[in-house]
Amino acid sequence: MNLDWFRNKIKPLFEVDRRELTARLLNSVIWGVLIVILFTLLLDLIQNGWVFNVRKSVLTGLLLIQFLLLLVLRSGYVYTAAFVFMLSIWGAMTYGAWVSGGVYDLSILVYMVIILVAALVINWRLSVFFAGLSLLAIWGMAFAEMQGKLVPVLDAPMDRARDLTAIFIFLVVLVFLLVNVLREALKKVREEFNERLQAERALRAGEEKFHKIFETSPVAIAITSLHEGRLLDANDEYWSLTGLDPKTSLGRTSVELELWDRAEDRERFVQTLLMEKSLRNPSYDFINRKGEERITVAYYELMDFGAESAILCIFHDVTEQKRAEIALMQSEARLRAMLGAVPDMIFELTRDGTIVQYIPSDLIAPMIPPEEFLGRTVDQIMPAIADQAKFAIARALDSGQVNAFEYQLQSNGTTKSYEARIVSTGAGTVVAMIRDVSLIRWVASERESLINELEMKNAELERFVYTVSHDLKSPLVTIVGFLGYLEDDLKRGNLENLRKDVERIYLAAYRMQDLLKDLLELSRIGRALNSPQEISFDALVRDALELTDGRLKEGGVQTRIQPGLPMIYGDHKQLLELMQNLIDNAAKYMGNQPDPVIEIGQQGFEDGKPILFVRDNGMGIAPEYHATIFGLFNKLDPRSEGTGVGLALAKRIVEFHGGRLWVESELGKGALFSFTLPAQPAARL
Repeated sequence: MNLDWFRNKIKPLFEVDRRELTARLLNSVIWGVLIVILFTLLLDLIQNGWVFNVRKSVLTGLLLIQFLLLLVLRSGYVYTAAFVFMLSIWGAMTYGAWVSGGVYDLSILVYMVIILVAALVINWRLSVFFAGLSLLAIWGMAFAEMQGKLVPVLDAPMDRARDLTAIFIFLVVLVFLLVNVLREALKKVREEFNERLQAERALRAGEEKFHKIFETSPVAIAITSLHEGRLLDANDEYWSLTGLDPKTSLGRTSVELELWDRAEDRERFVQTLLMEKSLRNPSYDFINRKGEERITVAYYELMDFGAESAILCIFHDVTEQKRAEIALMQSEARLRAMLGAVPDMIFELTRDGTIVQYIPSDLIAPMIPPEEFLGRTVDQIMPAIADQAKFAIARALDSGQVNAFEYQLQSNGTTKSYEARIVSTGAGTVVAMIRDVSLIRWVASERESLINELEMKNAELERFVYTVSHDLKSPLVTIVGFLGYLEDDLKRGNLENLRKDVERIYLAAYRMQDLLKDLLELSRIGRALNSPQEISFDALVRDALELTDGRLKEGGVQTRIQPGLPMIYGDHKQLLELMQNLIDNAAKYMGNQPDPVIEIGQQGFEDGKPILFVRDNGMGIAPEYHATIFGLFNKLDPRSEGTGVGLALAKRIVEFHGGRLWVESELGKGALFSFTLPAQPAARL
């Protein structure tokens, strides 16, 4: 059994557009019926008293049904309440006519009211239904009366007057309600008509605006039919973008225009658009009829175009924008590569020293985590250079020129030098490039030191050349002079003078040999001929004393060695020669000291190096000769043996090992030669 019709009859009528109007009219009719029923019951009570009869029963039942219908109507079941209301009124009137006067009963007049209300409240179909039902009841009661099955009972004149009064009152109330409802309905129709008229005007205005926008839009717009894909309309920008000819392209399909390679591809696109309603392609690339490669952002929307469905196609040409983005990306990539190759930390700062951007360097470890730089000022991070930095920032912003300054910071216990170069960006900020120049400054310092040392070496070399040329000239002059004497003595046959001449020539030659040997020894200092090693200074002193034992015994010199001498580090052979020269020099210049003594030991440290000494109680050295005695071929006593290279050789050995040699002495009070030597490997060895 199909129950759809029944469900439709009893379901709430909230979805019907006329629900509110129907509910208001039905509510008014039900209250009108309640008033009429109450008025009729009141007249009946006045005429007949409390005697309960069929009329009162029908009216009372009808009264209860109306109250129930008000509750049903309030619940939203408008159609159900209307149908039950019509059916209850019709049934009550039919029952009243059947048990009273049949076709003569005034209740039959209510049939017309029911038919009218059904047409107004519900629809004409239900009105026709109640009209047929009413005719069937009238003819049924007529046939029943002709066959004697129904005996009409005519009401008394007062009862008929009462019923007619109730019917007239109901009709008046109904007419009043209908007129109000129709007036409101007409007003609403007028309002709807005006709204529709305004909407149509707005639509026409919107269509005109759309047409203007469509034609003048800088964005390419085209309209194609949904299923066939025919090009229905397009603006000038579309023809310019695609290179199509509007005269030959309108009306042709997108496949014919080769906008789609295959019809199947467009069909899949249409199915997707029907599901999604709108589509967006952020990168629609194609080559137009001019052979130009264009990049667009495409939008597709379903729309109505006249009587058929269509697709609104919008193409935003972003070719130049994409090319600019690609160029910008390439430029940024080059800039990142350049910045990555720059060994500098880079900051962007405002005038007050606030850091707004930061690019780290692989070569410089930041003082704090990189993310903590942003938003902080130079005063907060490096207060020691804040004033200097702010001054440079202000100068760069005001002058537009590069400003640079250097500063130093402690890092892991060492002092490092940094150079800051600040340049204005032209936007109220500056870019500061920070570079670690510690190595450069160290190299510059070393360069200055080497230049100074080279100048000293050059000066020493000049003195050396002068001294050597002077001292070597003397034996040569002697040799040349006595060779002349030798020739004269040979002519005379003076053998005694000849022997003395030869002896003087030999002495001069030996003197030159000693000078050349000492010069050769001096030239070797500065070249590490032997691997440096750790040496016991005590053992080194004892070896040197053995080598000078003949000189010491000849002069009756006593030696004293301080216990606990330190370990030293260097070239054993050269250091042995150093001690040998110092001891030999001390023994040589004892003078007429009756109790000569040489003392060797250590007294303190200098720059982490032990200070060693050789002290004697000999003739001493006047203060004005303290510097000259270390010169080449300089001897305080020209008559003393030796070439005067010993102390120069000792000084060169000490300096080669990174130490220094000096003398403390006064004439007649002995001499103290002090020197420093490394106790561990030195960088220069």
